[in-house]
Amino acid sequence: MSFRVDHHRWPAIDIFRGLAITCMLIVNALPDFSEAYPLLLHSPWAGITFADLAFPGFVFAMGLAGSLWLPKHARDGWKTKAGIILRRGALLFLLGCFLNHVPLLLQHIFYPEAGTSLWEEISRHGRLFGVLQRLGLVYICGMLIAWWLEKERLTAIFALLLLALSSLGFHLFDAAAPFHPENNISMFVDGIFPGKAHCYLQGDFDPEGLYGTMASTASFLWGFLAGCCLTGSNASGFSREGRLALGGAGLLLLGWLWSCQDIVCKALWTAPYVLLTSGGFTLLLSLLQMLLCRWPKFSGILFAPCRIMGTNALLLYILPEISLMLLWTLKSSSEQPLYPWLWEISLKGVVSIPFSILLFTLLWLCLWLLVANCLHKHRIYFKV
Repeated sequence: MSFRVDHHRWPAIDIFRGLAITCMLIVNALPDFSEAYPLLLHSPWAGITFADLAFPGFVFAMGLAGSLWLPKHARDGWKTKAGIILRRGALLFLLGCFLNHVPLLLQHIFYPEAGTSLWEEISRHGRLFGVLQRLGLVYICGMLIAWWLEKERLTAIFALLLLALSSLGFHLFDAAAPFHPENNISMFVDGIFPGKAHCYLQGDFDPEGLYGTMASTASFLWGFLAGCCLTGSNASGFSREGRLALGGAGLLLLGWLWSCQDIVCKALWTAPYVLLTSGGFTLLLSLLQMLLCRWPKFSGILFAPCRIMGTNALLLYILPEISLMLLWTLKSSSEQPLYPWLWEISLKGVVSIPFSILLFTLLWLCLWLLVANCLHKHRIYFKV
């Protein structure tokens, strides 16, 4: 990993990535999940909320970036390219493993229990998978597939095949109730590896488990194809926007049709969920590109905060996550976690509780926007 100075960026991609990290910061920073607006919470099972757009937005944005990377390294040897792809994916996975165990580390530092060791806690209850781990696996699979296939049409066909295989697995495992929340193929795979003790909250199911990586890779590939359409040198500005809009509408239509057969579920990363989110993101990218081309000055001002956030998306995921872990671990004088305590003494009661929760998360977002702006001014970007 490194900090680099980068002078060549695509504004629409940075803005999109900034929207994704903004969504994720808001969703992760709620001081009270029980009384927040329902749209800010993940759907309990079937359906899509605002919160359910954050993670696929990240995956889609990673595909966009991948479409820029491969042409730049077209002349590199296959060992060089494969090495970089595998190294980046592995670093993301290891960073995710580190983040998973920060709460255990903080608990061990500030509130150690007699007779227990950090290694014992990790070996017994440490979670193997997570957001960055899935990003790492998807990055490796998606980049190798896009590099191997080369042609956009073949890549689109392969993405559909991945979704078909994912869907088929659910139906073959249990034809009567393929997406039952207590019995499905994703849960079955999680029980085998990494095992219930190492799943999310030591439950029977991990929302970032291994089986969902298949459909998540399709999300990456749709982002990759959207990036190829956006950055293709043989396309005019209008044809870029038109092709993106047409492709996004097609994915939305296919997702709606597929939802008649499979449920739309973020936890399982089902095929309709992939198609609907990818179609919406492709339309959004088309709109951003149109605004940037037609009204560059106005769009530059309007989307400046998002673009700043998007230039350091990975760092602005890791640092706030660690900060939140620390604030939820430390306790106030009333033995309450520090983060919700700060909300209670500042905004709770000033307005309605759900609105005060939203305002508090927006203040949290502004704090990290200042950090991102400082890094952007010095043209420093964190890379793996």
